[in-house]
Amino acid sequence: MAVSTTTFAERMKRIESGKTTSWTVPGEGLATHKDERSFLSKAGVKMRTKSTQKKVGILLYLLALVSGAISVIVARWLDFKFLDDAMAFAAGKGVDLASMLTGVPTALGLAIVLSLLAMMVLGLRKSAIHVQTAGFMGAFLFEADLVALAPEVYAMFYPPTWVADMMASATLVT
Repeated sequence: MAVSTTTFAERMKRIESGKTTSWTVPGEGLATHKDERSFLSKAGVKMRTKSTQKKVGILLYLLALVSGAISVIVARWLDFKFLDDAMAFAAGKGVDLASMLTGVPTALGLAIVLSLLAMMVLGLRKSAIHVQTAGFMGAFLFEADLVALAPEVYAMFYPPTWVADMMASATLVT
């Protein structure tokens, strides 16, 4: 009888401390935050309001927005930096890589892959993926304006002719 009393007292102490969730996993005891998040993703709106989970912070949204924009900028840099070298290497091996990549926007493909990698590495939830996509599309559509805002930064990584072309095509920043 002493064992069950001690166990009950320990459980009551944990409950009163406020460091538990209000959910239990059958046969396993109190649910972890990951268990609760998994359950709530399948539950209705009424059940989500009872959640003890912390709401997604603004920092996660900001991180998602920046990661989407950075993926486009890094992909463009990788395209400029390494595509010509890859084409020359493939030509040296007897492969006509230029004809294979005709019509494939390599910078866009790289940006999508980098964005997906950032999503997995950062552990972005479904609610933040839309914000990451907004950052991705914003950087993709308004990259010329980003170059016009900081031409000296872009000049360190890109050819001067490309920077000049992008600054000439800026629409929002004049």
